[in-house]
This record gives sequence, structure tokens and C-alpha cells, in this order.
Amino acid sequence: MWYGLGVDLGISFSAAAVAAPSGVRTVFLPPNVVVPSVAYLDDESTLVTGVEAEKGEDPKRLARGFKRKLGEPSPLILGGHPYSAAALMAAQLRDIMAEVTRVHDRPPAAVVLTHPATWNAYRREQFTEVPRLAGISNFQLVSEPTAVAAHYCKQNPFDEGDVIAVYDLGGETFDITILRLRADRADVLGTPEAIDDLGGDAFDELLLAEIDNRVDGAISRLDTKDPEQATLRGRIRELAVKAKEDLSIEPDVTVSVPLPDSPEVSISRLEFNDLIKPRLTSTIDAVRRALSSARLAPKDLKAIVLSGGSARIPLVAQLLSQEFGRPVRTSAHPKHTVALGAAHITERLRTEPPKRPAKRTVVTPPPRPTPRHSPPPKPTAPPTPPESSGPEKRRRWIPVTIAGAVAAVVALVLALVLVPTPAPLVRPTTTLMHEPLFDEGELIPPWRAYVGSPVDRWAGVEIDDDGAQTETITGRIDHGHLDVIWTGEGQVYLQSGRKKDLQSYFRDDKSALVFNVAVFKPPKGNVSLQVQCDHPCYASVEIDGLLKRLPVGQRITVAVPLHCIAEHPGNLWQPESVDTPWLLYSEDALAASFTRIYWTADASDLNPVPCDRLDSATATSRPG
Repeated sequence: MWYGLGVDLGISFSAAAVAAPSGVRTVFLPPNVVVPSVAYLDDESTLVTGVEAEKGEDPKRLARGFKRKLGEPSPLILGGHPYSAAALMAAQLRDIMAEVTRVHDRPPAAVVLTHPATWNAYRREQFTEVPRLAGISNFQLVSEPTAVAAHYCKQNPFDEGDVIAVYDLGGETFDITILRLRADRADVLGTPEAIDDLGGDAFDELLLAEIDNRVDGAISRLDTKDPEQATLRGRIRELAVKAKEDLSIEPDVTVSVPLPDSPEVSISRLEFNDLIKPRLTSTIDAVRRALSSARLAPKDLKAIVLSGGSARIPLVAQLLSQEFGRPVRTSAHPKHTVALGAAHITERLRTEPPKRPAKRTVVTPPPRPTPRHSPPPKPTAPPTPPESSGPEKRRRWIPVTIAGAVAAVVALVLALVLVPTPAPLVRPTTTLMHEPLFDEGELIPPWRAYVGSPVDRWAGVEIDDDGAQTETITGRIDHGHLDVIWTGEGQVYLQSGRKKDLQSYFRDDKSALVFNVAVFKPPKGNVSLQVQCDHPCYASVEIDGLLKRLPVGQRITVAVPLHCIAEHPGNLWQPESVDTPWLLYSEDALAASFTRIYWTADASDLNPVPCDRLDSATATSRPG
């Protein structure tokens, strides 16, 4: 029987849920429904995680909070052995998968893993290594607030376009994300906010400090270097944690402190609220900033949805309701909301038709392609209506590639060369033409950036301030870079709603299409660089071999001589009606970052390799 698995690998705790024909439910991970995110290297040099890891006695073999270290170059040392954060997270995921598989007698058909919305493209790419190291191939990554929104939509009626705020207060971090709900997804609005070192652990320390104050500092005087006293302090902290949890349902609690004379300390909920309110106030300010970045007011919210174990604290809902005057929604167990939402998303994967591999063939004339996406409106008002998607319109595309003997007849050849990064971009003048597309971290009007995947029939999702994501590709403009990660077949491209005449770039052999790239994960499949115009106009060249040769993480400038397109026999190129001057298609995993993309009329100082030398020449890569 089919079932899918959703997993929330948290900093402090991890949870899982399954979706089956009988419904969605949390997974029991012995001895509880959540497990601590802890790893321990035992005496047999085997990584154990969760509760078993907490039993480890050697602190030098124990690791906590390793999710924070994901993507950092320095390894974590356990028992003298180096481990990446991805390897430790993979061990945790492996153990969760083993327990789920044991209970269901078979592995899940689909796995959805969640990550913070504030992670950049590099950290998300590093996260893809976690399921691979755990031996999982059929996985999908989604942001934690996206999973929360999926769970919310299953529990509450909503209208297309409703906006919610996902307020996630966990053990060690706080996140706030604004989302617009769609029938099949949730779009991030504005910029998500995060506050580190704010959550249940911080509240535990505040309560422990208050108890210590009530016993005249006897707890802080314990010598943590003494094993017995360190154990005693750990026991007292456990009592403080239990008191915090009880105060979510009780008006007051009494803690019997295991010290000489066994003092008892009574704490009321109102006293606890006074301790944590200053920290919670910072989350209220973060919600305001997130709304402001999305250009929304509190009245625009359908609801504020709570997630994370610390969201159960009654003061959280009280403050949010008072400050914003909007409904505050939470599930019975907010600690499990992310995992439950991820499990719901696996149900969508079950209903999607299986992907069919792209045919690596070109025919002449080109076949009528699959729809790409309706063009964006012009940047000036009023917006230009999208062109018709009827059979006579060109708003269609398929990957144009080379296969077998067909390549000898129809392959389009562009010359690529690796060159040093040119001087800062010169704006167009009467003597030297430039067509800047993406520069200094910004898109140059009228060009806009999109990602698309075959799952959505290549419908383009615009990369805005919040980035863009489909099932197989993610794009984000972050710190001046256009960061793109493919987990499967997909494309990133720059396009305009208006056609542009670029034929002046073909008056001689000096013009080139130039882009600066750093490859963080070499391609696993075919990659093509394309330029497109009115159907059946296009140009394409395979570049996966070149990308595989680039030094990982090093920025390189790639120059493509444009005359290779114009001179190719049988080419249907129409440079007077370009609407997509740069498109990169990959059929499988790839991660790359782009900093500058432009056309130039004079690339003579870039020393491009002639077209007739492309097949035999091996360009020497130099830093960009």
C-alpha cells in the first residue's frame, strides 16, 4: 500500500509523519513522537542518534545543534574523527527511515524534507546531500513554512489568494514567513525573518536563572567540572524544562530543587510571562518587518499560524492577538506541524503523472514545442495582456538538444570560451553597444528572470525578491548573485514581454553573449545554453562538458561568440525579434551562481575561441 513520509530535521528535535490512504498521522519514534537531534560516535565507530546518542558518556563524541553548521567548511570532530553537518543529519534521517520502514515493512514511496525559509541557495544545495547520504533518492525539499501552510490548508477552509503568517517558535530559533495560499502551493511574500538563539532553550535558561535566584545562587555555584555536580545541575535543568511545559496548561507549578534542605520554588504563569515577554516582543517586531517587506498590513492576513513546540506557550497567542488583531491558529501539537504538512505534500506527489525523460533530438524545422509560459506584462502601465497560447503563437518551448546521428545534420554550434572577468560593465554608447541583462545584482529592465520545470508544463515562475521555486528548480537573487539549484529537469531564463531587435550585434564577428558563473555542483546530465525569439526561432548548444570541467566554486566568465549562431547552416535564427536572450536548461541536478549576464558588440579583448575550434579546443579556465 502506498505511503509517503514527511520529515522535519530540527536543530533541537526531529519529527516525522506519514501520509497513507487512511490519512496523515505522526510517526512514533521510540520512546516518543519526537527525537532529540543528537549524534554520538560509539566505541565501535558507529554513529547513533536520538535517545541512544544521549546515553553517550563521552562529551567529545557527542554533537548537538549540528544543523546550524550545515554548509560550513570546518568539520565537527567526534572521537577524533571529522564529520560534516550533512553526514550527521543524514545519520539522523537514516535512523528515522529505518524505524518507519520497519513499521510499514517497506520504505516510503516519496519523502519530503523541510528546511528553513531563510536558507540561501548554497545551504539548500548542501541540504540535498543529506537524503543522498542517507540512501534516499525519491525526495523533495520544501521550506518549513510551506509545509505548515499545507497542514493549515488541510485543517481550515481558505480562498485562493488568502495570506497567512507562519510564526515558527522552536527550541533554538524563531522564524516568521508571509505566504499567499494557492490551490496547489504557497508563495512566499516579502523577506522571511529569523532570530537565532530564541526559543524554548532560551526560555529554559531564563526559568533556571529565576529558580537559581530563589535559592540564593546555589545552582550557579555547582562545579560543572565535577561529574556528580554536573549531573545534578543537568537534573535541575530538566526540572526547569518540565516546569516550563507545565505552565502552558497550569496557572502555577512548584519545583522541588534536589539541593541540601530540598528547597521548593513556586512559579506562577504570570511570573514566567514576565520573564519571557521581552524576548517575545522581539518576535512581534520581526512580524511587523516581515509584513512591511511584503507591503502588507495586519488586516491583510487571513490568520497567523503557529508552529514549533514553544508556540504552545499561551503568552505567544495572547501577544499576537493583541498586537495584530487577527485570528491565531494552532494545531493540537504545533511541534509536529511541519512534519505533518510535509506528509500532506507527499500526497500531491502521488497524484502527479510520472515524468518522462526528454528526448535528446532535434529535427528541422523544429517541432511545435510544449508551452513554456505566458509572457510577463511590460514594466510600464497598463500591463500588456499575455499573448494567446493558440497553435499559431510561439509561446512554446522544448529543450533543443543533440543526439546520435542527428547531431551531424542539425546540431547548432556556439563557441564558448573561459576568460578573465572583463572590466566593469560599460553602459550603451554610440560607439560601443552593450545589452545588459543582469548586473550588479539587479535585473536590467525590461528583462525578468524565471524558472520553469516540465512538471508545470514549463510554466515560468518569476524570480522576485522572495525567489522562485518549482518541483525541480529553485532560483533566488541573493547578495548580488543569481543562485540556481536544479534537483531535476528544469530551466532558468531571462525574458521580456516585448521583442527586441538585436540584429545590430551581428554586423561583425566581435559580438558575444557573456555570463559570469560559479559552479557549486557540476551537472549530472545534459545542459544546453539557448537564445530564443519568435517560433520557430531558437539557438542552442550543449555545455554540460564545459561546466563539468570548471573548478568547483570558482567564478569564471564564459563568452559565447554570437556569429556562431548567425553562420550556422539551416539556422532559423531571427535576431530582430529576441524575447529570451539567455536560457540555461539542465536535465538533471546542477547548482550554479551567476553574477553578470550581458550581450556585447565587441568581445575582441576577451579572446574568444573560434567556432571551428570548439569541438577540438579545450579552453583553459581562468578566474572570473
